[in-house]
Amino acid sequence: MTQESKRHGRTLGIALVAILLWGVAALWSWNTFAVELLGLPEMAYRHALALGTLVLSVGGLLAMPLWMSRAGNA
Repeated sequence: MTQESKRHGRTLGIALVAILLWGVAALWSWNTFAVELLGLPEMAYRHALALGTLVLSVGGLLAMPLWMSRAGNA
């Protein structure tokens, strides 16, 4: 296994942990703030995971030009 593929696996693992932690944090914050104070409906854990995946994907797409320019200079 090459060094680069090990880095990609580690990055994927970190992203997975980030999405799972994001889900817990988003679920807790939404259900404590929006439900109790604003009277909005509760969020399910799967919705929090979907929101975390969406945020991570948009962030990756916004950072892609930077990654591509770095890869071209290396």
